[in-house]
Amino acid sequence: MPREDGYKNLVPMDQRSKEEARSLGQAGGIASGEARRRKRSLRQAADLYLSLPVSDKRLYNRLARRYIAPEDIDNQMAVIVGLTEAAAAGDARAASVLAKLLGEETPPKDTGEDTLAKAAQLLEGIDSAIE
Repeated sequence: MPREDGYKNLVPMDQRSKEEARSLGQAGGIASGEARRRKRSLRQAADLYLSLPVSDKRLYNRLARRYIAPEDIDNQMAVIVGLTEAAAAGDARAASVLAKLLGEETPPKDTGEDTLAKAAQLLEGIDSAIE
C-alpha cells in the first residue's frame, strides 16, 4: 500500500531549474540505455543457448523419434516440442504460448445473440428429427 506522504517529496519538472531538469533527464536517458543494452544482451544469450545442440542423449533420442532431422535438433526445438506436448495434453497456457509464437491471435469473442441464434437453429433441426 503506498504511503500517503510519499508524493510530498516529488517536485514537478516545470518547477525545477533548467540545469537540474536537464541533468535529471540525462541521467534517465543513460539509465534507459543501460536497461536496453542489458535486455538486448539477455535476449542474445537466450538466442545463443537455444541454438546450441541438445546435450541430453535421452532428449535427443526422444526428438529423433518424432522424425525431426538431426541438424534441426537443438534446445529451441526441444522447447517447441515440450510446448506442443503440453498443449496436446490440455495445458491452456502452453496452447496460448504456441498460438502467440505462430502469430495467431485468439478468435474474436462471440456475442450472446449469435450464440443464442445458433442454439435455436440447432434445436430446430433436432425437433424436426424427433417428429
